[in-house]
Amino acid sequence: MHNLKFRFRGFTSLLMAFSFLLSLISGIILYFTPQGKIAHWTNWTILGLDKEMWAALHINSSLIFFIIFIFHLYFNWKVLTRYIKKKAEMAFNLKFEFLISLIISIFIIVATLFNIQPFKSIIKWNDDIKNYWAQQAQSQPPIPHAEDMTVKKFCKNFDITFESFERKLNLKGWEFEDANEMIKDIARRNRISPADIYKYLKPSAYNNQGRGQGQGQGGQSQGWGRKSLQEVCRSLNKEVDVVIKKLSANGVKASRNELLKNIAMNNNLRPMDIVNMIDDGGRK
Repeated sequence: MHNLKFRFRGFTSLLMAFSFLLSLISGIILYFTPQGKIAHWTNWTILGLDKEMWAALHINSSLIFFIIFIFHLYFNWKVLTRYIKKKAEMAFNLKFEFLISLIISIFIIVATLFNIQPFKSIIKWNDDIKNYWAQQAQSQPPIPHAEDMTVKKFCKNFDITFESFERKLNLKGWEFEDANEMIKDIARRNRISPADIYKYLKPSAYNNQGRGQGQGQGGQSQGWGRKSLQEVCRSLNKEVDVVIKKLSANGVKASRNELLKNIAMNNNLRPMDIVNMIDDGGRK
């Protein structure tokens, strides 16, 4: 007869491996997701899960991994301590390897915090991916969090009568309860996106928005904060030295290699305020 005794050590090892794998996969997918406002507006999903679901999976699997790791240490403490003692005796023969691994670990932390290559490129690629999603025709909501509006507020903001809203949705076969229901809930029930509702109700506004997408400021309205002042000036076809003088005249201190988000933070502004200043849309 097979031994049915539950093996906690094996259980914790397997669960830790599975939770790590899930955390890794969800983390990779989150790297390629659009910004939250765009994901919510377009009902963005991958493998049937939206951004919030993937984020929840990532958080929960990481938390389970940490908890199981503690149990794993507990069940294997004696084995671990013997292993550490054995390796400690060999440590004198691994001085060079220890030094190199320590230097690399410190470099990863410093390079990430100070936006140094190659980690600067990794973050830039993430920004480029988000910019790609943002430049799609229906990606940008007409106003922030439009999907969170009730039907009543949505109609008021976009100059639509409730009767027209009700009639048009009925013609499409899209169901909704009443004027107090949120647009995102209507979209979810009918398996469409809030952007689909807006496009159907306001086609002219939608088309104008689509034509304007990616125009102005080099087609890059997102991700300015992670660019250096020199990179921003290059994108806007401006001379960096001229821009630094202009910013200084407006009381904004900046250097060519400083990140725009740091310039903005140090001067109590938003990165977009700096961009507008550079592009002759702000203070003089």
